[in-house]
Amino acid sequence: MIMEELITRKSLSDQVHDHIKRMILSGELKGGERVPEASLSKLFGVSRTPLREALKKLSDYGLIYIKPRSYAEVVIISEEEAREIAEVRIDLEVLSAKLLSRKGNPESYKELREISQRCLELNETGDKASAFEMDSLFHLSIARNCGNSVLYDIFEKLDARIQLLRLNQQLDPASLKNYIKQHSLLISAMENREENLIESILTAHIMHDFHNSSSS
Repeated sequence: MIMEELITRKSLSDQVHDHIKRMILSGELKGGERVPEASLSKLFGVSRTPLREALKKLSDYGLIYIKPRSYAEVVIISEEEAREIAEVRIDLEVLSAKLLSRKGNPESYKELREISQRCLELNETGDKASAFEMDSLFHLSIARNCGNSVLYDIFEKLDARIQLLRLNQQLDPASLKNYIKQHSLLISAMENREENLIESILTAHIMHDFHNSSSS
């Protein structure tokens, strides 16, 4: 009985977590806005415990900030933080892509192409939140397969901030489609071990994130 309660609670917590995350990544909840805990509790029919578990997970991930003994709100990325993230991200992404180009195998590139294609399909349906998550998965997959576990750990810690930066761009589906299509260029450059081209593509790709976020 106790085990069943734990499984049910975990399931409810995960459902609430996924719902809030989609609210943020779809733009329904914007930076600085409070997470509507009362309405979410009513929507899912959950007590405060699984709701707070979901919020804690989102806080650890970096999408929300929980004010002590108060409420939770969506994280705001300042222009200065956006610039700092872009500077770090360029070096990390270029390094992981170059490492993958030296060690990669056909399965790695097949996985990346499948993720990129799914990203395009989600964008076509208008599901921007899922498209952003799939775009993040694309970059995380490069880091995961590059042969350096430390790089992947760093990428995971930055992932929420990067997703918020993409969200701030407010790209329309056509612009986002062109942005996602850069994945194919990067995959080809890695397969052909063209390290200068890898660096050029990623620098343009990442600075696009930064400049568009700064001007939003």
